[in-house]
Amino acid sequence: MNTHGTGCTLASCIAAEMAKGNPVPVAVQAAKDYIQRALEHSKNMKIAKGLHGPLDHFFSFPEYSKISRCKGFQTNSLRLYAVIDLGMKRRWQCSAAEALRCAIEGGATIVHLRDKETGAVDFLKKAESCVEVSRKSRIPLLINDRLDIAMVCEADGVHLEQSGLPVKQARRLLGSDKIIGVSCKSIEQAQKAYEDGADYVVCGPVYPTTTEENSITVGLDGLYAICRATSLPVVAIGGINASNVEEILTEKPTTLHGIAVVSELFDKPDICKAMQELAGMIYGFFHDEVEKPLVHHCCM
Repeated sequence: MNTHGTGCTLASCIAAEMAKGNPVPVAVQAAKDYIQRALEHSKNMKIAKGLHGPLDHFFSFPEYSKISRCKGFQTNSLRLYAVIDLGMKRRWQCSAAEALRCAIEGGATIVHLRDKETGAVDFLKKAESCVEVSRKSRIPLLINDRLDIAMVCEADGVHLEQSGLPVKQARRLLGSDKIIGVSCKSIEQAQKAYEDGADYVVCGPVYPTTTEENSITVGLDGLYAICRATSLPVVAIGGINASNVEEILTEKPTTLHGIAVVSELFDKPDICKAMQELAGMIYGFFHDEVEKPLVHHCCM
């Protein structure tokens, strides 16, 4: 259907990639950067409205170039995304810091702390104790939906629900040194997260889950659709455990960067052991290494 517009774009891209020189000429680098950004935005922002996609040659970035994201964010930190629900760990009389330490020793690559029952003062104390543990281990710690708590305890970032503070406002307050994630159930929500400056999205629940009893599942089809519609890193969540994690990862889209677990780990008496088992299963599906720590039983 494209009568013109794609061939010369592709030719320009190939020519820019083939350009030799050390250092690369400024004009060549500028052309490469423009094409890369234009194609990236085309996927998320649907630039090409007519028959001449995927790129409007006269497109400019007056607004999109202002999108701010976390400068030091590493997508491989999303591989094993542990959501510590403090309500669950109360059943085992395990502190937030102990649960975090067990998760990290078991192989968690990033930790998301949430507590929808505790008041601000108590939550802040728990968050501060967790930040101390995470810094020693150099594992990013995010606070669920409480930007105030994240800022006061100097966490590595915040994860926002759809009903929470808008990403743009959160980014304005946190700056480009902090990670911002967003929960999404639809392509539209993922595109909005991209436009507003999120660093990653969490999609789910993929399967029925006890942690969100009234939540509608998106299923594998919904998860993969979001993955294919955005260039943001995607993390799958919801009802994921050792029996179904391989189903998600076997034919995963390239933008699916990690698996998030809640009850599979933190509703168990031995967090570290459960985390190690799951880490061992997902290890082969990613090209970078997930460290396998020594077995350490905790929170028994």
